[in-house]
Amino acid sequence: MWTCSLLKQNAKRALSGTYWHAFGLCLLLTVVGVGSYSTNTVYQFEQGVDRIDTTLHGEVWTGNAPQTDVLDILWSIPALVWGIVLVCLLIGLAIGMAWSAFITSPLTIGRNRYFMENRQSPAPLRTVTTVFRTPYLNLVKVSFLVNLKIILGYFLLIVPGVYWSYCYMMVPYLLAENPYMSTRRAMELSREMMYGEKWHAFVLGLSFLGWIILGMVTLGIGLLFLEPYYQATMAELYAALRSKALAMNLTDTSELGGFVRH
Repeated sequence: MWTCSLLKQNAKRALSGTYWHAFGLCLLLTVVGVGSYSTNTVYQFEQGVDRIDTTLHGEVWTGNAPQTDVLDILWSIPALVWGIVLVCLLIGLAIGMAWSAFITSPLTIGRNRYFMENRQSPAPLRTVTTVFRTPYLNLVKVSFLVNLKIILGYFLLIVPGVYWSYCYMMVPYLLAENPYMSTRRAMELSREMMYGEKWHAFVLGLSFLGWIILGMVTLGIGLLFLEPYYQATMAELYAALRSKALAMNLTDTSELGGFVRH
C-alpha cells in the first residue's frame, strides 16, 4: 500500500541529480501550455484583472458624468460587428482545440514518459518528443475522446466531470507506456487502476496545497520550481498503481512492457 510520504520520498530520490534538467523541461513545456499549475496561474491573473477593471469602472460611474445604459450600447452595435466577433471566437476556439489535441496532449504524454524513464536513469529531453512518431495519431484520438468525455461531464453539473477526471487519471501514463492502446482499453484499465484509489489520489494532490499557496504568493514563480517535484510524484503514483494492476492480473507485461528507452 502506497502512502503520500512514500511517493514523495521516491520522487525526491528520482530527481536527485536531475532536478534542474527536469526543471528546464517543465519550464519549456509550460510555455506551450503543458503544466499542472500554468492554467490556475493564468486564471488567478485574469481574476485579478477583472477586479481591477471593476474598480476602475466603479470610479468612473461615481463621478458626475451621466451613466449610459449598457443594454442600449449593446443594442446599438451593428449585427455585422457581432457576426465578426462570433466568427473570431469560433476560429479561436477551433485553434485552441486543435492545439490541445495535436500538441498539448501528446506533449503531456511525452512528459509523463520522461518522468517514468527518469525513475530508472537520467532521461534525455528528446524522450518528450518521441510521441510524435508512429502511432502519434492514436495518441491524439485517445486523448481527445477522453478529454471530451471529461469536459462534457463538467457541463453535467460538474460532479461527473470531477469523477471522470479521476477515473481516467492514468490514461496519459498508459499511453506513455503503450502508445498503441485503444481508447476503450485505456479508459477501462485506468478505471480499474483507480478503483478504490480516487480519494487517496485526491489527498495526494491536496498534500501539495501548502507549496501551491507559497507558489501563488510569489506570483506563480514558485509553481515553476514545484512542477518537477509534482510530476515526479505523479509518476510514482502510476508506478504504484501499475504494480498493483499487474499483481491483480488486470493487465500483463505484453500490454505494459515497461519504459524501455526509445
